[in-house]
Amino acid sequence: MADHYVQGSFAFTCTARESALIEEAWQHASDLLADLAPGEPSAEFLAAFMPTDLANPFNGLLEIFEDPDFPDFGAEIEIAGAAECIVAIYGTTDFQPGPIAELIRRCCQESLEVAPVGFVWSYGCSRPRRDSFGGGWCAIFADHVEFASTQEELERRLGKSAATSAAEAFDPWIDDPEYPSADWQTEVANGDTRLGYRDWVFARTEAAGSSRPITGTPLA
Repeated sequence: MADHYVQGSFAFTCTARESALIEEAWQHASDLLADLAPGEPSAEFLAAFMPTDLANPFNGLLEIFEDPDFPDFGAEIEIAGAAECIVAIYGTTDFQPGPIAELIRRCCQESLEVAPVGFVWSYGCSRPRRDSFGGGWCAIFADHVEFASTQEELERRLGKSAATSAAEAFDPWIDDPEYPSADWQTEVANGDTRLGYRDWVFARTEAAGSSRPITGTPLA
């Protein structure tokens, strides 16, 4: 048996109004998690977490969690400051990047229009289980949230290395079977590309999202 942990700790700056909204949403989630009756939601809260069912003013908040029946951020929160507030969020066992990121995005629109907010997290295991260690990053913008894990970044880097090796081995005098030189010549003649044949093949392959090896048959 092994225990798994997701950990994170970061802080960011926002306005007093935004920090009050974060605090209200955090309290509502805590009450719902504890099966307590939440307080009356504010107009600002309802605007940020617009309910889809008027009979339940909190379902807009619940939808940011993977399991709406378990609205837990897996973290603690501390807020300090007056006109400009510093919000610190941290957790050492079950830190939840997704709900935390969406909470900030919905509550801090004004601040996010000025600059995005980001954080990193890690995950680990109490035993040396294979592939049970890693982490990731999150970037929060006013209109969307971006995530990536260390595993994804590693796979991307390894794939880039393979593509570089393929590019170095590419013989421009050999036609690629999917992108023959005749098609490239037509695009050059029409003024649709200024790329050389090799770069044109790699651009087409990348645009198609293909990771296949680039091979071909010698030109006749």
